[in-house]
Amino acid sequence: MKAALKTDPLSAFNKVLKHTTVEYLDRPRAYPFVKWAGGKRSLIPEIIKVLPEKFGDYWEPFLGGGAVFFALDSRIRKAHLSDVNLELIIAYRMIHARTDAVIEALQAHKRKHNRRHYLYVRNKMHDEQDPVLLAARFIYLNKTCFNGLYRVNKHGRFNVPIGRHTNPTICDIENLRAVSDVLAKATFTAKSFDRIEPKAGDLVYCDPPYAGTFTGYTGEGFDADDQKALRDSCRQWRKAGAHVIVSNSDTESIKRLYRDFTRHTVSAPRSINSDGNGRGKGPQLLIVG
Repeated sequence: MKAALKTDPLSAFNKVLKHTTVEYLDRPRAYPFVKWAGGKRSLIPEIIKVLPEKFGDYWEPFLGGGAVFFALDSRIRKAHLSDVNLELIIAYRMIHARTDAVIEALQAHKRKHNRRHYLYVRNKMHDEQDPVLLAARFIYLNKTCFNGLYRVNKHGRFNVPIGRHTNPTICDIENLRAVSDVLAKATFTAKSFDRIEPKAGDLVYCDPPYAGTFTGYTGEGFDADDQKALRDSCRQWRKAGAHVIVSNSDTESIKRLYRDFTRHTVSAPRSINSDGNGRGKGPQLLIVG
């Protein structure tokens, strides 16, 4: 499968999805409103193959761009979406609850967009108190920064340089309204993966920062101890009767960590890696329990 094309995001998203042979997957009503390095659009057909036939609530504790959530929209009755990135969660909340206000603020950023405005917004982002303006600033920076990367320094401040965009899509009004509708079935919480409580029959999908790749989404990072803690949580969720799916690096350390789970090696594009030679299409693990 080829990586998503550099065309309209919805067209690229649907081009990836149409390769699946699973008939129940409808054309998504909405697609991710942010670019997210390491997003799972290209892996969705493989994830679909290991889905349980039926499941209760849907849990995604490493939300990011939410590509899997949006792709499975037609199968999800209730979703619990969470991430440790508070600004990301605020953006989800405001798009759902204050759609028009977010659109208005994004349109203002679109009119002002240039390098000087980007740097001003980046430097002031963490001082913003209005949740609508914070959401709009988060989306604006995501759409105009380098490679859609969310990276913070040890003090937790966003520090990604401006990207080389000629005409970035800063405000996609149609999709933002569609996203707002889809999010009506979801709750949004800024918290760590180990604080979720799925019940028997629920589905948990985890897309943590991959072992051996960039982990600077928070000031604390995501190290080997965090990987082990996630594995322990997966065991607890499985013991409680939940279905668990995890995507991660295809490495010996991760295989050993999840040796009591079913593991599938799949091939999909990798958009980010701490080693430049590790980017591109390569093996990944889908871990199922």
